[in-house]
Amino acid sequence: MHQPLPLKYRPKTLQELVGQDAIKTALTNAIASAKIAPAYLFTGPRGTGKTSTARILAKSLNCLNSQTPTATPCNKCASCKAIDSSNSLDVSEIDAASHNGVEDARELISRSNFAPAMSRYRVSVLDEFHMTTVSAQNALLKCIEEPPPHVVFILCTTEAHKVLPTIASRCQIFNFKALSIDAIVGQLHQVAISESIAITDEAISAIARHSDGGLRDALQLLSQLSLLGKEITTDHVIEVSGGIRESDLTTIIQAICAGDVLTVLQSARTLVDSGRAPKLILSSLLAVYRDLLIVKSVPKSQNAIAGSLGYSQLRQVASNLEFETIDAALMQLHSSESQLRVTTNAATWLEVCLLNLIQNKDRQTFQKQQESYQQQNGLANNLHNKGNVKQQESHQQQNGLANNLHNNGTKNGTTKDLDAVWTTVIEATKPANRALLSRAQLVSLNNGKCVLAVHSHDARKFQTHIASIERIVSKALGYPLMVAVEQREEVLASTTRH
Repeated sequence: MHQPLPLKYRPKTLQELVGQDAIKTALTNAIASAKIAPAYLFTGPRGTGKTSTARILAKSLNCLNSQTPTATPCNKCASCKAIDSSNSLDVSEIDAASHNGVEDARELISRSNFAPAMSRYRVSVLDEFHMTTVSAQNALLKCIEEPPPHVVFILCTTEAHKVLPTIASRCQIFNFKALSIDAIVGQLHQVAISESIAITDEAISAIARHSDGGLRDALQLLSQLSLLGKEITTDHVIEVSGGIRESDLTTIIQAICAGDVLTVLQSARTLVDSGRAPKLILSSLLAVYRDLLIVKSVPKSQNAIAGSLGYSQLRQVASNLEFETIDAALMQLHSSESQLRVTTNAATWLEVCLLNLIQNKDRQTFQKQQESYQQQNGLANNLHNKGNVKQQESHQQQNGLANNLHNNGTKNGTTKDLDAVWTTVIEATKPANRALLSRAQLVSLNNGKCVLAVHSHDARKFQTHIASIERIVSKALGYPLMVAVEQREEVLASTTRH
C-alpha cells in the first residue's frame, strides 16, 4: 500500500528530528538522567514535529529492548511497533478537538489510574489541546499536577495562549520553532534522491518557501508533485499550490515600473479570472516588494529571499527602483491588504491599489527631477534666497520672485507677490490658454507645489486639464511643479484683475 511521504519520512528517533536541536538535546539528557516530567507541553506551528516528538518520547520511555528509558528506541520491539501504528494499549493519542468536554477529561483521569499493561509508562498524548474547554482543562488540572508515578501527559498545541496558565505552569514547555528554509531544502533534497524524484533546485526552494516553516506541508506538496510524472519546475510548484507564477508577477511589477496602466490592469484581471484571489495576488506582490527592499538594502542577501521571484530577477528589477519607491509601495500594499479583508469587491480594490503603486512611482520620479533641477540651479537659487539677484528686466524680476516663493514658501510672499507671479505665467502662455488661466488665482507656491483657487463653476474644467496646466506653469516658471486646485466662491470677482 502506498505510504505518503510525510508518514514515510516521519522521524522515529530524536536524532532524526529536523530543525529542533535544543529540544532534541533537552529530551535526550532528560531520558539519560531519568528526569522524566509528569507533563509536557509542546507548542509551535503546524508540521514542526510536535506529535512526532510525542511518539518518540513515548517509545523512548517504553522500549522493551532496553531495561530503562532510552533516547534511542529500537523501533523493532512490540511496544515500539504498537506505538508507531497507534495500537498501543499503554499509549493513547487523543484528538482534543473532538474529545474536549468534561466527561472526556474524567474518562482520561479514570484510565490513568490503571497500571500499564505491558510498558513502563502509560502515556497520554492530547493533540490540539487548545480546543479543550476551560471546564475540561480545570478537570485535568489536579491529575496533571499530581499524576500516578506511571503516567506521563504530553499536550500538543499550535495556540499556546489558549492553554490555561494553571495547566502550563505544571508542564515542562518546549517551543517548536518554524523550520528554516535551508533545513527544509536539505530534507527535501534527501527525500527526492531517495524516491528518485526529478526536481530542480529552484522548485525545491519554492516548495520550502511555500511551506511556511512546516516540513510536513513541504513533504505533502512534494508527494503531490511527484505524481506529475516529469521533472518538477517552479511553475509546477506554483500551479499545484495555487500560487502565482514568477512570469505573471514579473509582468505586473515591470509594468508598474514603466507606468504601463493598461498592462497592469489586464494582467491583474487575467489572474483574477483564472481563479486567483485578489488577496493572494496582493500578498504575493507584498512578498516580492519585501524581497526588493532587502536586495536594495543588502545586495548579498540571497538567503533572506522569501517570495516567488528568483534572486537574479529581483536584482534586475531593484536596479530600476529607488529605495523610497519600494518603501512607499510596501506601505500602499499593506494598507490595501487591510481593505481587502473587509470589502465585498476585492477585485476593484486590487486594481485601485496597483494604480496607486504607479502613481507613487511617478511621484518619486517627479521628486527626483525636482531635486536634480535644484542641484543644477543651486547657485541661482542661492542668489534668489539671499536677495542678491540684480533686477534687470521686468520679466526677470517676476521669475526671481517665483523662485523665491518656491524655495522659501508662501509665508515669505504677499498676495501681491503671488499675483505678480501668476501674471507672468499668463503672459508666457499661448493666447488660447490665457482665458482659462485668467479665471484662477495663485494662492500658494511652495516645495514644488502650486495651489490655484478657482470658482466652483470652473473647478471641473481645471481638474480635467490639470496635466496640461502643470506643463504650462512648469515651463513658464522654469522648474517642475505639481498643481492642485481649490474651490473658492470669491475667486470669480477677484480674477477680473488679470
